[in-house]
Amino acid sequence: MNPVEINEPGLTAAQARVLATLRAAGRALTLSELQDLTGLHQNTLRGHLDALVAAGSASRIASRGGGRGRPAWGYLAREPEYAALAMALASGLDAGEGRALDPAAVRGGRAWGERLRDQLGAVEDGHERVLLALTHTGFSPEADGDRVVLHSCPLLDAARSHPAVVCAVHLGMVEGVLGREGAGLRPRPESLGCVVSLP
Repeated sequence: MNPVEINEPGLTAAQARVLATLRAAGRALTLSELQDLTGLHQNTLRGHLDALVAAGSASRIASRGGGRGRPAWGYLAREPEYAALAMALASGLDAGEGRALDPAAVRGGRAWGERLRDQLGAVEDGHERVLLALTHTGFSPEADGDRVVLHSCPLLDAARSHPAVVCAVHLGMVEGVLGREGAGLRPRPESLGCVVSLP
């Protein structure tokens, strides 16, 4: 299991690694499971887990076994609120009629992009503004002429489940940041991202 890299303010690299492992598992993990997955010593893990729980990034959950003695503890990553909201909204909007991009989602994305364009107002060049906006929103972009390769997606689970909605929002966001229509977005199934073509 290769956890996705997490870059959250206030977390050390080791804490981010433990949190990424928890998120990749998608369920509560015991201390020994985490030790197997991360290779970290249990005492080191306890310190990182205490910090993640204190920061609100993970929850400590008592595992009620049938045996005697104290319950074992499991650790579960808290899903970022925006990711849960994105999944709920995408589920509600997805008409399930093929893979055509949802026009309402594109419009919503454009409104988001226009707000980002206002926030990045000092950047005159549209392509540079798009790169900055995509970096700011977590896509890890790399410019390649009039194409931008996106190496990650901040809403990957929702995008995989409901691409007609989530990808449409992201396309609209790019067009809103540019200030014009005509961009394209093509998912790269073999990776965590997409390719955006700029007009």
